[in-house]
Formats: sequence, structure tokens, C-alpha cells
Amino acid sequence: MAKANDITSEPTGNTATLVQIAKLYYLEQRSQQEIADELGVSRSLVALYLKRAKEQGIVRFTIVDPQDSCEDLSANLREVTGLQHVTVVPSAHNSSVLTRRSLAGAVARYLEATLKDGDVVGIGWGRTINEMVSLLAPSNPRKIDVVPLLGESASSISGEYSQVNQTVMQFAQAFNGQPHFLLAPLVVGSKELRDSLYEDEAVRRVASFWDRLDYSIMGIGSVPPQNGQIVYIGLEKLADFEKQGAIGDVLVRYFDAQGRYIHTELYDRLIGIDLQQLAQTKHRIALASGIEKTRATVAILRSQVCTELFVDEELARAALAELKST
Repeated sequence: MAKANDITSEPTGNTATLVQIAKLYYLEQRSQQEIADELGVSRSLVALYLKRAKEQGIVRFTIVDPQDSCEDLSANLREVTGLQHVTVVPSAHNSSVLTRRSLAGAVARYLEATLKDGDVVGIGWGRTINEMVSLLAPSNPRKIDVVPLLGESASSISGEYSQVNQTVMQFAQAFNGQPHFLLAPLVVGSKELRDSLYEDEAVRRVASFWDRLDYSIMGIGSVPPQNGQIVYIGLEKLADFEKQGAIGDVLVRYFDAQGRYIHTELYDRLIGIDLQQLAQTKHRIALASGIEKTRATVAILRSQVCTELFVDEELARAALAELKST
């Protein structure tokens, strides 16, 4: 360590002194006064030496804008997948709640900018979708129709209710549009009962919108479910899909690792949009956050079921690496 008289004898400071003080200040997080007391010099002299260290390039600062990295990831994912649009948001450090909110906000801003009069919007369920709806703040009303893409369901384990009709109402209210409610369960006891419900005027009217959707908004679910993910079809039915290789789903349509659709008899009893109707939708928006959904997100991308993707940075990086490795 340089001696006090060595430091005070050279007002501009030699290189060794500048490095020493810079390390104490920037690496050891010592205050200028603490450094001054230790070296027996004035605080103003320490400040002068720190300034000299920057001027001589001994100390350099790099500002990393996470958005730059996110834009690069978005471009790379678009190139690899051929999607129409990809948005990647920064991952909040150790906070899935903040990451999910950031993602929901990005989807909300996208919809505010792109929705136009006459559009028909289909809504799925999920935590990010629910948060997205609460963040909608369009500057102008739109003459849009908003419909559920699935019947309602509940989890007897968590006590949670899907509330997709409530989400539809909130979405429509945000744009001053027209909500349409599907007053039917997600899964019924038989194919005959399902077919009978589709003949009901109230159900048929809502289901008719599925043939002319402009937007479908859907969350990506993972198998096995991640922490906090609600399984509305029940764990027993989910286990049947898992046995057949399912690793992800959108709108209760399950896919294996290669993006192949897994069909079971459950779909003969399910009230919701089918894949053929979904494929006709102009904008099929999928959203997911959390690196735990990497395999599920890759499966959905391989299935080509979506045209637009909204994910966080960690998930985007992991999904891109897996897509490029195979």
C-alpha cells in the first residue's frame, strides 16, 4: 500500500496510487472518507484521484440495457420460428410476480396498439392473462366482440375458479366493446351431452364466434404444472396426458416434445375451441413466463399453434438454445 507521504507528494497521483484508491472505492465499497482516513490524506484528494482514474481509463463504466438483449432475443426467435411477432421482456431478479406483471403489460400495450373496430377477440385463462386484462388502458374505444375460448371450470384442490367470463367482461369493458359469455362447463360427462349443449342457442351463439376470430389470447401451461399453476381438468386427467408424453398445453390442448397434438377421449366431452378453428385465427397470441416453462414453450412453438409470442428473457434464452440444439 502506498504511504501517505508518497500520495501527498504527487497531486496528480501515480498509476499505482490511482489503482489502489479505485479498488478501495469501487471494489471494496469503501467511502471516500474511510479511504482518506486510512491513507492519512484529505477527502478532496481522494475525490481528485478517483476523477483522475476515470480520465486515464483505469476505471471504466459499462451500462447494460436489458432491453437491448431482449430485442436481440426477439429477433433471433422470430428468425428461428418464423413467428409474426415476438416480444421478450426483462426477467425480474428473483420475482416471478414482477416478471409476470411486466409480461402482462407488454401484451396489453400490444393489443391496445393493434386491435381495431370489428375485431373478434377470444380469451383463454391463466394468471398472466388475468393480469393483462387489469392493465389494459386503451386511449380510444373499439367496437370489438370478446368471447371465451373455453367453458368454465374449477379446481377442487385449490378451490380456484377459472372465471373466464369475468375476464371477458373486463377485457370488453376496457375497450368499450361487447362481451359474450359462455355459460357452460369445460368438461361434461359424455359426448352426447356435449353435443346437446352445442345445440343450445346460448352456447351455439358464442361458439359461432370461434369460426371468425381475429385474435386468440392463450397462456402456455406446462406438464407437470409449475408452482402456482392451476390444473382445471384435474390431476388425474393430467396424468393421463403425461403418460402419453404431454409436456405443454394451450387452451387444454396438449402437445408432446415434438409439438405433436395428443388426442384423448376427453376432447369428445370438452366445450371449447378446437385446433382447426384456432388455426384459422389471424393472430394466435401465446404467453408464458419462467424458465420452468422452457420445454412446454418449445413444444408449442414446434406445433406452430401460435403466430405471436410473449415471454420473459430467461425463458426466451432457454427456449432459443433448445430450438437451436435440435
